[in-house]
Amino acid sequence: MIEEEEISVRMASPDDIDAIAWLYSESFGSTRPRDDVEQYLKPDGTWALLATMGGTEAMTPAGFVLARTILDETEVFSVGVVPLYQRRGVGETLMKGTQHIAAIGGARTIFLEVGTDNPAAQSLYEKSGYTIVGRRPDYYLRDDGKRVAALLLRLTLDAQNGINS
Repeated sequence: MIEEEEISVRMASPDDIDAIAWLYSESFGSTRPRDDVEQYLKPDGTWALLATMGGTEAMTPAGFVLARTILDETEVFSVGVVPLYQRRGVGETLMKGTQHIAAIGGARTIFLEVGTDNPAAQSLYEKSGYTIVGRRPDYYLRDDGKRVAALLLRLTLDAQNGINS
């Protein structure tokens, strides 16, 4: 009998840094993932979500969001889902969780950036209700030395429930 795996998303705690660093490395190939994650989480107002997968087995880290809410805006710094769990609903569940936490924190809008060379992420964000509001030429520097533009995306929230307005 095959059991459906359950996706769980929760606010991360300091005890989750190693798991998020592993996810970050698996998602982006970072050579210093713990340093990268800790830098993202230093500024005031930052928070992280951790997604795990599992059924009756132990929950396994699957993805994360690193973000910051200041006043009525949330900025998503990084979203990652390990390849094993991509296209299984983890990204969508993380984005719904992000909307919820942002709304609870008083955000009316969420901003994020995505590389023009990442159609899978662009599709996820479009499905989640984000719209393109800008473009930053040559924003990302890839491992091969190539520069890639970033699309700036925005989602407007209803502050009461985190639903698109």
